[in-house]
Amino acid sequence: MKYLVLIGDGMADYPLAELGDRTPLDAASTPAMDEAARKGLVGQFCPIPEDLPPGSDIGNLSLFGYDPHQTFTGRAPLEAASMGIALDPDQIAFRCNLVTLRDGVMESFTSGHITSEEAATIIPSLNAAVDGLPIRFHAGVSYRHLAILTGEALIADLARASCTPPHNITGQPYAPHLPQGPGAEWLAEIADRCRPALAAHPANAARAAAGKPAATAIWLWGQGCAPRMETYPKRFGLSGSVISAVDLVRGIGVCAGLRVIRVPGATGYLDTNYAGKVAAALDSLEDADFVFVHVEAPDETAHEGRIDLKIQAIEDFDGKVVAPCLDYTLARRDARLLVAPDHITAIATKTHAGGPVPFVMCGAGVMPGAATRYSEEQARHMKAYLGEGHRLTPAFLRLETITPEALAAYAG
Repeated sequence: MKYLVLIGDGMADYPLAELGDRTPLDAASTPAMDEAARKGLVGQFCPIPEDLPPGSDIGNLSLFGYDPHQTFTGRAPLEAASMGIALDPDQIAFRCNLVTLRDGVMESFTSGHITSEEAATIIPSLNAAVDGLPIRFHAGVSYRHLAILTGEALIADLARASCTPPHNITGQPYAPHLPQGPGAEWLAEIADRCRPALAAHPANAARAAAGKPAATAIWLWGQGCAPRMETYPKRFGLSGSVISAVDLVRGIGVCAGLRVIRVPGATGYLDTNYAGKVAAALDSLEDADFVFVHVEAPDETAHEGRIDLKIQAIEDFDGKVVAPCLDYTLARRDARLLVAPDHITAIATKTHAGGPVPFVMCGAGVMPGAATRYSEEQARHMKAYLGEGHRLTPAFLRLETITPEALAAYAG
């Protein structure tokens, strides 16, 4: 059997008055996902447990089939795994965003989607700025980078520090959301040391001259130590691949024992190389059982509060990713397709939210339901529901025949 899991990050949302009380997913033109809905099974699942913060780290762990309560130690360690950084027992990883702070406000949590090439020239200057402190910065993709701090006594405090994800406070005063609690003074000193280096860097001067947001500060968050996860080959007896522009998702793949395929031009935004990601995914299935394709653009555009761009991102995902993968699935008797978001990213608040989100699956052994479209509203009226979202993908991989009743029994 061949299994395809396609994730539209943050694709789910709430009804908006501007869309006639429809969600962006419902308002978008999504012929491929709608065809999958008619030929397969639509339902709801909860990728974010009620007692955990909503985010792509928790949501994607659930979509890989891992219980976040048992496997989640922080977002940054997963990104470290993607970057080939093995954390020692006395090390803790932080996600490091390059951000634009202006007039006391988080103007941009992405520094205007600074390029990876620009960021790669900035990171060495940050390491020079913190020389003598037990920290090392590592360059990632666009605005997404990593900081590793070393010291057994130090990490005991830093693990308990309260750090706010910067994408949760776009357009808001940032001072109330600076790190709090144990280790906060350390994090403040690191950030203060980096500010002059950022202000003096030529890449930022060039961005400002071009009218683009400059990287004025670093923002440390998502900290944690190395996680322990059972691999897919051991747990499911499957080999597979992960395709994403985002280090977080790649890192989960590394920890899951899956092959990470890096596609040139995969940016994590609207300009990503959709065709390259699909070609790599289908090619990988020639000698593997499973592929996980993650698309970040719906989440990024929702964080910007742009209804038009979120709809564009959803339509691009449907036409450029889901459609060719659906054709592949329906042309075979031994293939299944699962499409889902990892959480809600609400246009109204520009941030993540928990709660049920829709999934659709079709292909071999999936018994069709009554849905005619793929949307939050249709999913609410279907019988298929999994309250523990981390059980969805294992059911997709293990059940011989998939019905709402079979899903409910598996989840129970």
